[in-house]
Amino acid sequence: MQPVYVSGHRNPDLDSIASAVGYAELKSRLEPDTQYLPVRLGELNPQTRWVLERAGAQEPQYLPHIRLRACDLMRTQLTCVGEGDAVRHAGIAIDSDDYDLVPIVNGEDVLVGVVTARALARRYVRERHDTGVDTLAVPCSELMEDAEVLASPDDLVSDVGEQLKHSHQGTAIVLDEEGRPAGLLTRSDLVSPMRRRVLLVDHAEQAQAVPGIEQAEIVEILDHHHIGSIETRAPVKAVFDPVGSTATLVIERFRRNGVEPSRESALLLLGAVLSDTVILKSPTTTDRDAAVVDYLERALEIDARDFGRQMFEASSNVADISAEEIVRRDAKGYKSASGTPFLVAQIEVVGRGLLARQDELLDAMRRERSSQGVALYALMVTDILDNGTELLVAGDVGAAARAFGVEPANGSSSLTLPGVMSRKKQVAPKLLAAL
Repeated sequence: MQPVYVSGHRNPDLDSIASAVGYAELKSRLEPDTQYLPVRLGELNPQTRWVLERAGAQEPQYLPHIRLRACDLMRTQLTCVGEGDAVRHAGIAIDSDDYDLVPIVNGEDVLVGVVTARALARRYVRERHDTGVDTLAVPCSELMEDAEVLASPDDLVSDVGEQLKHSHQGTAIVLDEEGRPAGLLTRSDLVSPMRRRVLLVDHAEQAQAVPGIEQAEIVEILDHHHIGSIETRAPVKAVFDPVGSTATLVIERFRRNGVEPSRESALLLLGAVLSDTVILKSPTTTDRDAAVVDYLERALEIDARDFGRQMFEASSNVADISAEEIVRRDAKGYKSASGTPFLVAQIEVVGRGLLARQDELLDAMRRERSSQGVALYALMVTDILDNGTELLVAGDVGAAARAFGVEPANGSSSLTLPGVMSRKKQVAPKLLAAL
């Protein structure tokens, strides 16, 4: 059975990664017959890497898309016949495997051609008619032909299907890196195929989801944001719970089921709660987040707030990071009710040192705005000690200023927002209403 990919959003932050890892662990323990596989949709930011190292946890594998691949549908039970073997062996293989062709390989099991049922039948009928002699003892090399459709395991099924439409053989041979047959894909395999399955955590916006989400089967959504633009083909379990982080929801489900998270997952999830709530100081913080931090603090026998301070200090130094990486690192896409697309990125810092690079950051944001085709690109530079945000804006600065009821300083592209810490609760809703 295909695994269920547990996926956070693109440009993943700590909550997205930790929730995927933690919830995949819980679901795997509750449903041992199903493989839940945590994945990431992009590069990890320094904060996430720091917590992963402290926890001794592995980085989730990268999932570039969730579209169907050849390896998802290919039949792996196949017989290959040597090029020097008698044609009779090819006929037996075709009959037993119930395919229309059989791969022919050399001494190193590398594909050299195919023998098709059609060619086998024609040869048998013709030569029996002409000579009366059974010629099925000749080597396969005398009857084999080139394979019309070859694929690699990661090739998209849609691409393979297009090639099969024009193939007389009607079967694609999937080859491994060494050119050895790994499976077969027939036209009938492409009729109503099973979709790849995904469980979404920490997001419900199609623009933030894994590429190809419209072709996947969404089995569940666990999120602490607003209900987004994701559409499902069938009813699914979906939770949108207004707490400070998705990691809080994951820990609550561990406790509800009487299951203790591994130390690695527990430390990751603690870091995620502290990150999303800015050490429980964000206005999104709830009593439930504080209760989860208290539980994990006792379970891990650490000082949670000290751990949080270390985490922010270790990841706030971005002096050596390019402006392009900073503005892309934790960018989330939105679309207003009027259909206006925009992006909001956020970076937490200690002090105002990063703002010395304001012009450089704005230039990078303008380039990203153009390449992404959005109306506005905003970057929240959030000072966790000062409890405030400097909002840099590429696009309609006036509209953003009106959304927050402030004026840009000296006609600049920057808005000073004291007390603003949360993108989800204090920034995104205002921009969604204004644009």
